[in-house]
Amino acid sequence: MIGKSKAWALTLLLVVLLMGGVAGAAIDRMFVSNRGTVENRDRRDGDRDQRRSYIDWLAEELTLTEGQRSEIEVLVERYRERVSDQWKEMRPRFEEFKTQLRADIRAVLSDEQLEVYEALLAEEAERRHGRRGR
Repeated sequence: MIGKSKAWALTLLLVVLLMGGVAGAAIDRMFVSNRGTVENRDRRDGDRDQRRSYIDWLAEELTLTEGQRSEIEVLVERYRERVSDQWKEMRPRFEEFKTQLRADIRAVLSDEQLEVYEALLAEEAERRHGRRGR
């Protein structure tokens, strides 16, 4: 059995990894676009709509002038490209961490819990696929 402080450290590590996954997914949804397939073009259009909605929201809340709005549109696009480049570099490492985390979790679970865990992962993958398939 591991000590209480080690358990807290492991819990904190798992929370940080999961939060990183959530943040990565949010960044991916807001800024990163894939190129190529019809599905990816549809996704890019959705990403563009999200960026437009964000800019619309800022324009309304901050009462932006047209000039400010145009400048912000350029900034958002420039940063989207930078985030996309960073995500391309980070994604393989993130996937590695996620795979290892899931393997470590599986090692702790009973057979019954493992069955439920696998079902939860499958549901989450389906939800993610459904969002991207729109």
